[in-house]
Amino acid sequence: MPLNIVALIAILSLPLVPTFWAILDIPKRRFASPRKKAVWFAIVSTFPFIGAMIYIILIRRHTEPIS
Repeated sequence: MPLNIVALIAILSLPLVPTFWAILDIPKRRFASPRKKAVWFAIVSTFPFIGAMIYIILIRRHTEPIS
C-alpha cells in the first residue's frame, strides 16, 4: 500500500515540474516590456500546467536571457 501512495504522489506532482521551471525562468529572461513579463508570470501562476507549457513551447524561444 505505501508504494501505491508514493507512485500516486509522483504521478500527481509531475505536472508541477514545468510550472516551477517556468516560474523560476521568467525573471531570468528579457521580455519586450515589464508588463509582458508580469502577464506571463500571472498566466503561469493561474493556469499551472497549461500556462507553463504554453510559455515553454511558444514564448521562451522569443526571449533572451538577462546577462
